[in-house]
Amino acid sequence: MGQRRSADWIIRHWLMEPDSPSVRYWTIRDFGLAEDAAAARAAIPDSPVVRKVMARQADGGYWGDPDSPYLPKYKATYWTLMLLGYLGLSREDDRIRRAVEYILRFQQPDGGFAASSEAQAQEEYRRQVARSQSRGRPVPEETAYIADQIHQETLSCLTGNTVAALLRFGYGDDARVRRALQWLTGVQNADGGWLCPYWRAHVRDTHGCMYGTIAALEAFASVPYDRRPPAMEQAIAHGAEFLLMHRLYLADHHDMAPIKADWLTLHFPWFYGYDILRGLWVLNQLGYFVSEEPRLADALDVLAGKMTPQGLWVLEKTPRGRMWANLERKGAPSKWITLRALWVMANTLD
Repeated sequence: MGQRRSADWIIRHWLMEPDSPSVRYWTIRDFGLAEDAAAARAAIPDSPVVRKVMARQADGGYWGDPDSPYLPKYKATYWTLMLLGYLGLSREDDRIRRAVEYILRFQQPDGGFAASSEAQAQEEYRRQVARSQSRGRPVPEETAYIADQIHQETLSCLTGNTVAALLRFGYGDDARVRRALQWLTGVQNADGGWLCPYWRAHVRDTHGCMYGTIAALEAFASVPYDRRPPAMEQAIAHGAEFLLMHRLYLADHHDMAPIKADWLTLHFPWFYGYDILRGLWVLNQLGYFVSEEPRLADALDVLAGKMTPQGLWVLEKTPRGRMWANLERKGAPSKWITLRALWVMANTLD
């Protein structure tokens, strides 16, 4: 890749190399290539990355501690399912079905997903009892305390990311997934963004969170257009406006200065984090393009400026060494970032 390659050559050759079957599959899907997408997807379970991840799965469908679906970050089951969703696994794989049934244990009756298990909430209750007794304060009632702990940790970003993975696996017709999508629609913030809706630490917050917002919108973007009810379409429009009024990364109340320098850093996998490429990709998936929405132009300019002389994009940030398997090397040209960036740029030119 020493000389400059055309975008078409990169798509049809570099991204289609058999050493990255997941990238190959999504390249066929995203660019509508005349290749066998089903055959490409069938190769994904036998890829080195997937084999490494699945080798650490327990018989019960989980990874790590069965009572800790969220921690440690990037290795617990929630994070591993998000990763496998990006990699292109499907519910036809028995290992995926077992993992999904395990994680659905943590879905709450209203539809959201909680970061804490009942066992973790019980452990926190025991610590709270010890603190209360040491300070001579009344001990809280156990059942109510545990229920409140789990309720507080029912999170927008977690639910959005989990639902997006379930939809990629093929669970779009599952009533539990539809209930989670309804929950996301119902907890949208007044400004169009999303917050941690029940967490006491954020009870006075009024400004939406970019992390929660992009995760919810990515889940909605994974729903086919003809399957989105009116309430979801309204939530999408309101959420897109929240991102657009910030030009995807600028502070609307502070002279349009960058909100966080980290949002200009391209990273993958897209877990709970946010960057301009994820914002552009999700909004494009939802039908927002610079030809009709000029507020995308600033972020597009930044993205275009990050292209290397060879026409690629570099992986600038990743939790390398913290997942069950690494995808790519930080600081090197990235097939995942290049795939998404080229798709965004192609839609800019159309």
